[in-house]
Amino acid sequence: MKFFYIILYTIFFTFSTKAQFEEKDSLVQIISSNAHDSIKSDAYNEFAFYMFDYNVDSSILLANKAKLLAIKSANLRQEARAIKNIGISFDIKGNTDSAIYYLNQALIIAKKNKLHPSQANILTDIANAWYAAGSYELALRNHFEALRLRESYGARKEIAQSYNNIALVYRSRKDYNNAIQYNQLSLAIKKELNNKQGIINSYINIGSCYQYMGKYDSALYFANLVIKTAFVPQDIHEGKANYATALIGLQRFAEAEKIWTALLPELDPEEEQAAIIAVHMGFGNIALQQNKTDAAIDWYIKGIHYAQRFNDRENKAAFYKSTAYAFNQKKDYANAYYYSNLHETLKDSLLNEENSRQINEMKAVYEKEKQQLQIGELIEKVSSTQENAARNLRQRNIFLLITISLIAVTLFGFYTFRVIKSKNTLLGKQKIEIEKSLKEKDILMREIHHRVKNNLQIVTSLLNLQSHYISDKNAYSAIQSGKNRVQSMALIHQFLYRDVSSLTALRIKDYIKELLSYIEDTNEKESKKILIEQHVDDVELDIDTVVPLGLIINELVTNSFKYAFVNVEEGLIRVSFTKQSHTNSYLLRISDNGLGMDVALIKEKSISFGYRMIKAFVEKMEGSLEFDVQSGTIVSLFLPIIKPV
Repeated sequence: MKFFYIILYTIFFTFSTKAQFEEKDSLVQIISSNAHDSIKSDAYNEFAFYMFDYNVDSSILLANKAKLLAIKSANLRQEARAIKNIGISFDIKGNTDSAIYYLNQALIIAKKNKLHPSQANILTDIANAWYAAGSYELALRNHFEALRLRESYGARKEIAQSYNNIALVYRSRKDYNNAIQYNQLSLAIKKELNNKQGIINSYINIGSCYQYMGKYDSALYFANLVIKTAFVPQDIHEGKANYATALIGLQRFAEAEKIWTALLPELDPEEEQAAIIAVHMGFGNIALQQNKTDAAIDWYIKGIHYAQRFNDRENKAAFYKSTAYAFNQKKDYANAYYYSNLHETLKDSLLNEENSRQINEMKAVYEKEKQQLQIGELIEKVSSTQENAARNLRQRNIFLLITISLIAVTLFGFYTFRVIKSKNTLLGKQKIEIEKSLKEKDILMREIHHRVKNNLQIVTSLLNLQSHYISDKNAYSAIQSGKNRVQSMALIHQFLYRDVSSLTALRIKDYIKELLSYIEDTNEKESKKILIEQHVDDVELDIDTVVPLGLIINELVTNSFKYAFVNVEEGLIRVSFTKQSHTNSYLLRISDNGLGMDVALIKEKSISFGYRMIKAFVEKMEGSLEFDVQSGTIVSLFLPIIKPV
């Protein structure tokens, strides 16, 4: 213990000389005192947190001590926090596998004991670890799960943080539209909470997205907002740098040069890398535009050296490309070729890393397929077990007949009795094995539904990922429609997995409620307020009916969102599913108070994929479909009740 305190005071002395850490003396006093183990565990965790920026190995040491004391005092919250601190330490060290392992251990404790704020924070740390490793899809999944938790208990500040994190991942994926959307959501909450620094950060983030998109007027607007509202010199400098960069994009070189000239002496090369990079690139571009190729080359090469200091390979590649172009303008083709080759080599390296990241994400899909094959093998084993059980049952009946015959016609009664007793004992064991096998089959069937749901979710994620690389609007819309249809089927398998009472039927009320919630989230637009009213009878339907029914609901409600409320700010969609006793049928009715569909347009729609799909499903279920236009559109689907559930 003395040795540990020597290490502790050494760690403290390392940073206690800095004025901003003088208040941490109280942590050492708590650790050295006779305070309760739970209080000391909290102090160790605080100490580990502050050591992240100075000595990450010391953070691991302190967090492990906090963990032992938390376990000793049965303080689950501090135990989860200590394990989380260990995971974060490994993430800082760049050891993603260890980081994810410890963070998942902390998450298990938080979930098991319903530590909701801790659970959301740990999910965020897991997402950040995946983001640092370049696994953007996994980062988004964990950020969205953290967001759902925070929304459930209304933590507005943390919700804004989640929106900001999601926007950062989308920006890294070059999905700038989604990045702007989530930055705007974060900005709205920060304004509500009067979080001035948070508002400025959102302005910077939104402006950078518009800069990447080439929308320089919008980038100029947000850069100006940063300059006007920022109160920290670094933020003001970044706002000016972004403002000048937008001016370059607008071909307003003289104005940009004036800003760069005034800004450069004020920048700290160690703390304001983004602004320094922008200044070098900006001065180089201006010089090139003025046919001062030597000056442009000088600025670009300075930018290369500066980017190398911070291992900023993307900006280094950009400087290589600009330098090659400048040498080409100068007709110095040898140097132009040299820097062009450097640019292509570094670009290929970055592209290979991107491909490697996507391959790692796809590896998860491959692992799921392997699991699916294993499930198939288990099902075959269950089928074999059932055949053996049936054969054993037949054997038992034969033995019973033989035993009765022997008792009636032979003098070997006692011997026969012993045989029957022995056989019955064997059959009893076999019956137990059969019941066990049937239970295993039930578990396997439930697991199959779970795996199918997971695989459909993977398909949804892949479609979503693919959509980011599609520029054609019709193709993008088709991909989104396909994703929604897959999700409607995934919900069915999710309900079948959760419902312990049945594996072949589900309660339609709960399913429609969740399906409509998903459609509403998918089609939600900030500029419109569209409500969904639902009235659904609490009945059970078999899976063969629910699958086409879910796809039909998805198609019709999505169409209402897309087409019924054009140039309208508010709208109402009604969805009902009721049992019609007098006609022995079910009635699905979907209506809206939108523009209403022309009868001729309905006929024209019938040739589209969505309407052909609806028509095919209605015919398959032997139902009938009716359209009515009264203050909107009303679609009624009558389904006969063939087998009451």
